[in-house]
Amino acid sequence: MKKKALYIFSIFLVVLFFSCRKELNKAYWDTQILAPIVDATFDISNILPDSVLQEGADSTLEIVYHQGIYNIDIGNLFIIPDTGLHTFYTIPFNYPLDPGQVIPFPNTNETVYQLPGVELKMFKVKSGKVAFTVKSKVREVTNFVYSIPCATLNGVPFSVNIDVPARVGNKAGLYNKEFDLSGYTINLTGSNGSKVNTIYTSLKASISPLALDTVLVTPQDSLIIDNVFSDIVPSYAKGYLGQNVFEIPPTQTSLSFFDRLGGKIKLESIKFNVSLENYIGVDARATLKNFKGINTNTNKTVSLTIPSSTININRAVENGSTIIPSYADFPLTTDNSNLSDVIENLPNKLEYQLKIQMNPLGNVSGSNDFIYTDKLLNGFIDLRVPLSFIATDLTLTSVVNFNISSGDNRNIKDGTLTIFANNGFPFDADIKIYTINDMGAITDSLTGTTTTILQAPVNAQLKVIEKRLTKISIPLNPSQINTLYNTKKAKFKIKFNTAAQPKYIKIYSDYTMDIKVVGDFNYSLQIQ
Repeated sequence: MKKKALYIFSIFLVVLFFSCRKELNKAYWDTQILAPIVDATFDISNILPDSVLQEGADSTLEIVYHQGIYNIDIGNLFIIPDTGLHTFYTIPFNYPLDPGQVIPFPNTNETVYQLPGVELKMFKVKSGKVAFTVKSKVREVTNFVYSIPCATLNGVPFSVNIDVPARVGNKAGLYNKEFDLSGYTINLTGSNGSKVNTIYTSLKASISPLALDTVLVTPQDSLIIDNVFSDIVPSYAKGYLGQNVFEIPPTQTSLSFFDRLGGKIKLESIKFNVSLENYIGVDARATLKNFKGINTNTNKTVSLTIPSSTININRAVENGSTIIPSYADFPLTTDNSNLSDVIENLPNKLEYQLKIQMNPLGNVSGSNDFIYTDKLLNGFIDLRVPLSFIATDLTLTSVVNFNISSGDNRNIKDGTLTIFANNGFPFDADIKIYTINDMGAITDSLTGTTTTILQAPVNAQLKVIEKRLTKISIPLNPSQINTLYNTKKAKFKIKFNTAAQPKYIKIYSDYTMDIKVVGDFNYSLQIQ
């Protein structure tokens, strides 16, 4: 404060003197100023995001990460294909028909869905449609009652009453309309109730009761009838879902929170689980074919090795409208696998590959498998890592604002940066400061040699009892001073080492490090 007061008073005298001596040439005044540049606090959230940190009752921290990695799609099991029924009907002889009289032809048609290995007894339609087309060469308006007895909505079969125009000259009468089947339940056991994958329709045709006279129907008076079921998406299905085997190709999921970390770390304990949640009414068998952790920053990949990679998954159970799922796990620890090697690689990506077989023992349910399209088979990973570790060069990187005002009437001649680090972590830290440009690229290093921040003192349980202050002075050369003028941000790289405490060190939620950077600059001021 005395230095600053003396500086202000001196400037005042100089300005006063030269304001009375305008004829003198310009003069220069050298002075020294302490300028605060950086004032920041670092905690564990600068290394790991808050979203994956969980605080225990004793204030210790651990990584808790839960992420979905796979959702089976009903298309992996079966797809209801577009299916059509085409009927070409002619009366084999001349047949006089009165108004309202029924045209004699078979009125039930069946078709079978091609579902390899799958034998469905019914399904509910989430969305889909049926297009009904009739071409009539009868010389009178015909009335059709078109129904799908196996498709019901609230217990009522689908049915429509249709009038098809009469033939005019050689041009057949035409009726074409599309109907929405959303919400319908489709019974697939056929007209006799003993089949599977079978849908059937019913059609009754008669001469319009409004016809004025008897009409003669001849073998040339054909009826062409098309039913096309398309874009059928089920919301629920029941039957035998087959023994499909499907492969989940190599798939990656991100562990982006490890992106901030570098260096080497040895963890005291790790819990990792690949879990499967089964809402489908089938038994299944899952095989973990491949699992590895990938660190793209170091280009190092570590593959997981485990004694057994296959688990059985029980079928879900229907209890009225409630589905009770089953669960299966690949529990991994440092005792039954090389999990520590995988996670201590600090992977920012996990790659896995699964094989799943449905109904490995066949049709053990008596064709009572079931599936809801919005409740299927889901995969998750769960990772729990207590922050208790031994670290070598565990690196924290953070960008902070860097504030130096260069005023129009002053120029920095030389100076020193002083770092005041009040360390609340139980390990030493080496600090480096880099100036960066607006694009985030490093333009200079302000700490040419290793600068060590001393660890905080700890008690017998290796818990910090108070912070420790370390002061580091960094002389600046003219080139660095010139860089500072144009620098708005700086990158801090802090490497932690637990060499002084070779045992596992626990991290508590209140651990922080306060860093202040002060510039002690010599300025040359020009007096007008």
